[in-house]
Amino acid sequence: MELRSLEIKISRSENLPVLPQIASSVLRLADDPDSSAREIEKLIERDSAIAAKVLRVANSSFYGLSHVPSISRAVSILGLNTVRSLVVGLAYQQLIAAKQASKLFSKVEFWQHSVAVATAARILAKMRMQDRAEELYSAALMHDVGLLVMDRFAPNELDQSLSSARENKMRLHEAERLLFNFDHAQIGGLLADRWGLTQSLKNAIRYHHAPLEDSEDMEFTTFVAVADLLAHQCGYTNNVGTLPIEIESDLLAVVGIPEEQLDPIRAVIVAEVERAQDALQIK
Repeated sequence: MELRSLEIKISRSENLPVLPQIASSVLRLADDPDSSAREIEKLIERDSAIAAKVLRVANSSFYGLSHVPSISRAVSILGLNTVRSLVVGLAYQQLIAAKQASKLFSKVEFWQHSVAVATAARILAKMRMQDRAEELYSAALMHDVGLLVMDRFAPNELDQSLSSARENKMRLHEAERLLFNFDHAQIGGLLADRWGLTQSLKNAIRYHHAPLEDSEDMEFTTFVAVADLLAHQCGYTNNVGTLPIEIESDLLAVVGIPEEQLDPIRAVIVAEVERAQDALQIK
């Protein structure tokens, strides 16, 4: 399959992976300086399934809270940014729940990796980019969305890529490029454009394997890229098995995190992913 044929399929609405409307709307409102917390509360309350899950998670041990009776209270206690990333995470989980076509692709591993990268991005951001921590969480959570497109439209190619990556002990995007001359990051960028995500989110998805190529928001994308590598080092390898993964010094320089601080960060990532799996009931 060629990239052009996937582009054509992505450009059509039928069978396209759809980010649930509530998540798209919450992302738009969160980026609108004129929007209010009440507007986001109303959005969440319109989707009873998401609202129930937000309250369940808000009352779970993951956030250390209890007796949170309403969405407005959840927003008040957790904060608008945290609720935004929580809604996006829950909606994205619904998207992942669709039946898969690939034989080798595990959506449970995909979700574990996505949560690990999102958790890592939030930790790094709170150390160096506090004001964008929740935006980075959303970008990192969705960074590998191109794999969902491949699972739907090119499952045989995805299986070939996974098989080659495992057999030759290489990263999945490297196997994809060798086999097909494109990778899931490019495909994810196309879908992100179709979804109408912000430029920073689109670029983080498109360039997470080559963050220094992002000419518009390179620092933001590099945080996602480093978070991705940290997740791999923690064993959340997204279907390809454990590989020796190093984080290049120029990437660490961009995020401003010295290498000696990475071990405690990795320990927190593992603990937080385990807590998230329990809170979100990922099995």
